[in-house]
Amino acid sequence: MEAAIKFEGHEEVVSFDQNGNVVVNKESQMSKKLMARRAIEAHRERKRLESDLDDYYFEEM
Repeated sequence: MEAAIKFEGHEEVVSFDQNGNVVVNKESQMSKKLMARRAIEAHRERKRLESDLDDYYFEEM
């Protein structure tokens, strides 16, 4: 039950638009430094996942 309460309080700070650009929720209560860090982490994670996906598909050929 406690985990559900914490999840409801979770605020999405970083997302991606349809073109793959990073979108930051500027209305967040987080510090600007933390928001920037989350944006960088999200960008790097997306690039890593894209690379892993490319490696997976090209191994098949």
